[in-house]
Amino acid sequence: MLTKDSKTGTLYVIATPIGNLEDITLRALRKLKEIEICAAEDTRKSRILFNFFQINTTLVSYNKDSERTKLTLFIDKLREGKDVGLISDAGTPLISDPGFLLIKEASKLDIKISPIPGASALTSSVSVCNLPVDRFTFLGFPPRKGKSRNLFLKDIENSPYSSIIFESGKRIEGLLEDFINMGSERSIFLGREITKLHESFYRGIPKDVLNKLRTSQNHLKGEFVVIFQGRKKNSQDKYMSKEDKRVLQILMEKLPNNQALSIGSEILGIKKNLIYKQIID
Repeated sequence: MLTKDSKTGTLYVIATPIGNLEDITLRALRKLKEIEICAAEDTRKSRILFNFFQINTTLVSYNKDSERTKLTLFIDKLREGKDVGLISDAGTPLISDPGFLLIKEASKLDIKISPIPGASALTSSVSVCNLPVDRFTFLGFPPRKGKSRNLFLKDIENSPYSSIIFESGKRIEGLLEDFINMGSERSIFLGREITKLHESFYRGIPKDVLNKLRTSQNHLKGEFVVIFQGRKKNSQDKYMSKEDKRVLQILMEKLPNNQALSIGSEILGIKKNLIYKQIID
């Protein structure tokens, strides 16, 4: 049984390059050489990085299928006072990558967890996307089909903030087609093969971006970062948050619709006709 231990090693969460191997910090290189063992999403991919920089630290596969079975191995090493590293295939760990269970368990046992920041496809895309990103929502990979996918896309369409998702080259055309079929003319940004030889960026409305994508070379290669501009609001509009909708739902369950809308308008500070319009939408 795992118990709290004050004399433990440190779990280093280490960002690695997302493409160009030169995009790694000096501290990350030093620490990767110093640690006892390193948990890697795919040891074959991480071995390329390790060989390039002559890192001899032991790599152990740690992915979504082995998170639970290998958790004790890493925790035991940490409890023995050994330092352990956590890396993903590329970029900053835990952003749509495995590692949460290890972080959670180490935190529960008061084991020191230290981030070594660096490359991230998410922040790299945000920095060059030309869309409002003072506030944004990161949603990971979209559901592939069914009702959950439709709700996912609808939430993006209704969000007042830019939404950022990941998508594979195999499914990027289908994603853009879905937004075109929804009638979306919102500005979007696509980043592909970021920091690599065939780095490409696409900007425009979904229809135009899809056309640009289809005429580009190797357009389905790699993974994409997709950023959707948030819903535009006029000066009299106010987006209804989840809490606003919850309040309104309670009112409409207890009162006649017209009375519920009137009271909801007063409580939320949103014009009655705008509430009605959002309900219809």
